[in-house]
Amino acid sequence: MEKRYFSVKDIALISVLGCISALTTPTTMFIPAPLPGLYGIISIPISIMLTLLAVEIVGKFGAATFTQLISAAISTLLPGGPPVVWVIVPAWCLSGIIIDVTFYLFKKRPSQSMLAAAVAGLSCNVPGDFILYWSFITFLSWGFPLIFFLYGFLAIHMILGGMAGVFASSVIERIAPLFGQANHV
Repeated sequence: MEKRYFSVKDIALISVLGCISALTTPTTMFIPAPLPGLYGIISIPISIMLTLLAVEIVGKFGAATFTQLISAAISTLLPGGPPVVWVIVPAWCLSGIIIDVTFYLFKKRPSQSMLAAAVAGLSCNVPGDFILYWSFITFLSWGFPLIFFLYGFLAIHMILGGMAGVFASSVIERIAPLFGQANHV
């Protein structure tokens, strides 16, 4: 019978994957992008792949949410982090909740269903992007038109997330035998 609570090993793994995910934000700031947030071309797929890896290895509901919580908390502390810091934690936690619920509804893990991983990747950034859009307009006075937001942020983030889900599912399926070996060490 599988335990419902996270073990110390689960928490350590989730924390490491969340920290690595957080490091993608400042390490990609060197990209000369004309618009803020285009570093997401690298950071979104890596973050989703690391979160799906946590879901696969830990195998418990809440693994994605906890991974995203760690990632958001760490990225708000790092230099070159997100522009509206206090919105990042709830937005990214919401992303983790969507990933957890997606795999709960599909009743499969990322290695078992490429479709579930693609749906999780496609949908996880949508609510957070709308929260960020609202905060950019409200607090930073960035008056992006809605059509620009839908194409420039939402569509690109969904495409990147969906591709990351498919890619992560394929990679996790290939490296899954190593998880069993690591558990016996």
